[in-house]
Amino acid sequence: MEGPTYEIVGKVERYDERDNVFARECLEPGSPEEIEYHRRKPHLAQVDRALGGFIRAKRDTSAGGWEKAYYQGAFSPIAHLGLPDCVDGVPLSPGAGRSAGENSSIIKALALHLGADMVGIGPLKQEWVYSHRGVLPFFGEQRANPPLFEGMPRHYTGGRYGDPIVIEHPNAIAMAFAQDLDVMRAGPGEASDLEVGRVYARSALVAVQVARFIRTLGYSARAHHLRNYCVLVVPVAVDAGLGELARCGYMVSRRYGADTRLSCVTTDMPLAHDRPADIGIQDFCSKCLKCARTCPAGAIPTGGKVEVNGTLRWKVDAEKCLLYWEKAGAACMICQTVCPWSKPPTAFHRAVAWTAVNIPASRRALVALDDVFYGSRFKQGPRPAWVG
Repeated sequence: MEGPTYEIVGKVERYDERDNVFARECLEPGSPEEIEYHRRKPHLAQVDRALGGFIRAKRDTSAGGWEKAYYQGAFSPIAHLGLPDCVDGVPLSPGAGRSAGENSSIIKALALHLGADMVGIGPLKQEWVYSHRGVLPFFGEQRANPPLFEGMPRHYTGGRYGDPIVIEHPNAIAMAFAQDLDVMRAGPGEASDLEVGRVYARSALVAVQVARFIRTLGYSARAHHLRNYCVLVVPVAVDAGLGELARCGYMVSRRYGADTRLSCVTTDMPLAHDRPADIGIQDFCSKCLKCARTCPAGAIPTGGKVEVNGTLRWKVDAEKCLLYWEKAGAACMICQTVCPWSKPPTAFHRAVAWTAVNIPASRRALVALDDVFYGSRFKQGPRPAWVG
């Protein structure tokens, strides 16, 4: 196919990260950032106060406990990998140049060896670059600590809340990292918090390592991960051929379904692009609806696609989703686990995936068979033995 399977039906404006629900939940009541944001968008003030309850409870350092320990142990250390001189830096003097194809082969092999489960390379479209910084952590000036830490790179943008973001790299290396399905099926709780954090940590470290590798070869490169994104990683990954945008708002891949986390590296290193994937997800999701039927928050639509910022897609209600996280006390990943594509990569499921991709007329029957074998609703699995 020539292009990705999402549909552009109008002008796509760059998305302001300050409008992200994860940015809005972190607004401290009465802070200059909160006052300024809700002066511009007063209709969001009430729901944003409710959204903030979840993250404030997770970050509260006045009390501990097992539940908080799993979250803090998994997520807090990742922030150190988001420091400006970890994700970005000044390229060294270039060495011998190689072709775009050779560079791509080396980068993919490196990322897979470091821990990525899937790697794709595509263009960095400017519409997927955030317009302004909105999500913690924010950075002012930083002192250098050579030889490992450079402080604030000279060209670094988006350091403070509301700062404009400029990323002009032509290429993006998208990486997907699989979660443990058995742990995720235990449902929202300490185990899922730890598993999500574990995979995000791996995705952050690999992105930082790949970006540093490229800068050492003399090219500009910036890592983008959970604690320091400047791009929308789902459409970047779709453009790089890793999968398709699905009804649930996640990228669904042929191998892992929706059960992955993403990071990426943007760079000016010459790289060969992969072809976008078409595994039939747009048609499959129109027939399936399983994620929408099982979503406890009712955040995933059961109807058709709508226009959102110039794109035609299924619109997930992010506010409903995050408010349910607060109710559950942990991130809810039910839609990821019930997706018929999220299955262990056994020979049987590889055969089923081949059928779904290559025989479109089988898709409705495959959805019905998934309900028969795995249930039409989410079935919570046992808690792992290691959970305290």
